[in-house]
Amino acid sequence: MIKLFLGNKTYVLLLIPVFLVCYQFLNYYFEFISLAPSQHFGLWIENIELNTLVGVLLASIVVLLNSFGLNLLVNRNNFYERNTYLVALIYVVFMSLFECSYFLNSTLLLHSTIIFMIHQLFELNKREDGRKNIFNAFLFFALGVTLCPIYIFLLPMLILSVTVIRQLSFKESLMAFSGFSIPFIYYLAISYVDGSEWGSSFVYANLDAVQKDFWFVTISIITFIVLSLFSVVFKMRQAKIQTNKQIRSLIILILFFFLLSFYQLISFQQIDHFSLLIIPMSILLIFAFLSDTYGMAANVLFYVVILYSVIKFFLFLPTQAV
Repeated sequence: MIKLFLGNKTYVLLLIPVFLVCYQFLNYYFEFISLAPSQHFGLWIENIELNTLVGVLLASIVVLLNSFGLNLLVNRNNFYERNTYLVALIYVVFMSLFECSYFLNSTLLLHSTIIFMIHQLFELNKREDGRKNIFNAFLFFALGVTLCPIYIFLLPMLILSVTVIRQLSFKESLMAFSGFSIPFIYYLAISYVDGSEWGSSFVYANLDAVQKDFWFVTISIITFIVLSLFSVVFKMRQAKIQTNKQIRSLIILILFFFLLSFYQLISFQQIDHFSLLIIPMSILLIFAFLSDTYGMAANVLFYVVILYSVIKFFLFLPTQAV
């Protein structure tokens, strides 16, 4: 299966919706993950009740579009010698380990804003005049902050990622500030018109949610992150300068996402933000699959994760928790 997705056959992307339908059907039948109809969307909406079918359908669509967006990003920027579609599969399989992929929520939409932001960072790497891309990158980052306010602490992550690619000029800094400000201007304007008070909770966590397979998920993510970083070290020695800049920006994302995830784990015993690591990991992990040194390990371990992503529904009763 991995070889099929590593190939240059676009039709394999038709299998991605099949994976999503299977995961949703198995979860519906075995209730491995309890769906929470009441959702919190950062500054915009608090405690909105979503129809179960609508929430599930929208979540699957967002995961699908995110996986396609990541794959497009990789192929458009010529990360590898030929087009590959394994990135989409990696994203969907690892996302199936997290509660946030089964019902529409702010974390899932945060993934979308991050993917759009990375697209802009990579486009910035190709252009002399990067004002438009910098504006868009900070705009998408700010949208993410409005969905998940604690994400504001990762602003240094974006600044570092940009400076790794190029030094900001004064005009580009103004564009960055403008892009970052727009979502908050809209939010304040809407709040003023509605007469609602500013004061959405800065940190939101569903404390009732229990990750039944906590240890498997965290160990899997960390293992594959380490594997991708080791394989990247060899790739950077022979990659073009442009590709090296993109890789360094992704490593910065991994570092900051891990710090945010660790904070959530320590403070709330939740691991939803560990799912953010899947975004840069999905891109870098391809180097491991194509590596002579790490290829075998990557293949075997990924098959283990694929197998577990299915059999987990049969391993736990709905009322059990670890």
